[in-house]
Amino acid sequence: MRILFIVNDIYTDHIGIMLLSSILKQNGHSVEVVEASYKKIVKKLKNYRYDILAYSCPTILSDYYISLNKLIRRNFDIFSVFGGAHPTFVPEMIEEEGIDCICRGEGEFAFLELAEKLKFKKPIRKIKNLWVKDNGNIFKNPLRELVKNLDDLPFPDRDLFPFSEAIFKRKMHVITSRGCPYSCSYCSQSAYDFLYNSHAAKVRRRSVGNVIKEIQQITKKVSLRLIMFEDDLFISSIRWINSFCKEYQNKINIPFFCYTRADTINPDIVSKLRRAGCVSISMGLESANDYLRENVLRRHMSRDNIIEAARIIKKEKIRLETTNIIGIPGSSLKDDLETLKMNVKCNVDYSSVKLLMPYPKTKIRKFAASMGCLIDKYPSSEWKSSIRFHTDRDKRARENLRKFFAITVEFPFLLPVVKKIIYFPLGYIYMCVYIVWDGYTAFFRLYPTGFRGFIWGIRKFIGAFHRRIDVLLS
Repeated sequence: MRILFIVNDIYTDHIGIMLLSSILKQNGHSVEVVEASYKKIVKKLKNYRYDILAYSCPTILSDYYISLNKLIRRNFDIFSVFGGAHPTFVPEMIEEEGIDCICRGEGEFAFLELAEKLKFKKPIRKIKNLWVKDNGNIFKNPLRELVKNLDDLPFPDRDLFPFSEAIFKRKMHVITSRGCPYSCSYCSQSAYDFLYNSHAAKVRRRSVGNVIKEIQQITKKVSLRLIMFEDDLFISSIRWINSFCKEYQNKINIPFFCYTRADTINPDIVSKLRRAGCVSISMGLESANDYLRENVLRRHMSRDNIIEAARIIKKEKIRLETTNIIGIPGSSLKDDLETLKMNVKCNVDYSSVKLLMPYPKTKIRKFAASMGCLIDKYPSSEWKSSIRFHTDRDKRARENLRKFFAITVEFPFLLPVVKKIIYFPLGYIYMCVYIVWDGYTAFFRLYPTGFRGFIWGIRKFIGAFHRRIDVLLS
């Protein structure tokens, strides 16, 4: 079978798709990727015969991918399958025109079974994890068990993306685990736990040796400058971290980045991470308001805990990124500005900030709906809030604050000016400020890949706009 994956950003490592590719190729199937541009997809489909069109679909791209797929299916007879977060929690999307199948949960072995049965023209109605549309009927199958031992999976197919970051920026993304032990209200992890009706989805971890072997494999081909560990929570097991730091320092010794939480930070752990090669850490601050952080976001940690964790990280001379959420249901602009000020107090190197996104089946979505402030639509843009505020002026201020948040943390003297200009309808101009500052800090501070990486990042951002326009004009 020949499978074509539609990818919004072909310049980033898509670990999930690369894992699927490895398993499919091991079983004799052909896998390719193409950028999510209607013209580029059509060119591919006219020049080659493909059997399956596949999408890994996050909620924020669901409308875009559905529209794109409709255009393609009206002109080409090809089986289409959607997997990823949105189909997992909104499987009803299979009712959309042109979608033949959706995959819920982990897709590796469900996708392989689908490809095998289509190849040999066998029925596909009863494949676990899949909902299948056949002659107008939808067949809803139960979930299969989660992969228990992640070491049983092959390494991601890193040859799939010819323009990968490893090649052009010498930066590699690695995932060492699946799941998270916490249940923050805005995260899909709790919805995933509910889906499987157990804690089996919490945290499964690859062995240290398996992770080291994967990195060694890629370093034989590419001279890397940075490893990005993309686990939801890198420090979820002290025993694993202790073993990892020792092995990584002895066998890899390449600078790396990871995600953590304030309540997992202590001087001993951070010291070990630094000696192993950790140069930057991302830590969730989210909100300075105690009630919002504890009761709405379900982030059970104190302000003092967060400030102390930041101090420990900075003392070890590790770059610190914080993640923040503004526009939370029930919050005020004053609350968001307090979060900004708390970032200043923590002396962070970069403040990553997002508007609250009420994703499907999350607790925060139910909370927003109960307050009557949920716009009846799934998030489709990271720049537009899906929360209803008191006035359009207030909504504009929150959306514009997101664009000025990080640079104001860096230069707090800008705050009096920012408080005024966020009410002006100049969002696209403000976005340029955000892009430049975000690119500069990302590629020169947090993920040091130099000027080439900075230009590459801006190019990626511009390309995303072009792809959306392409669909609208097609």
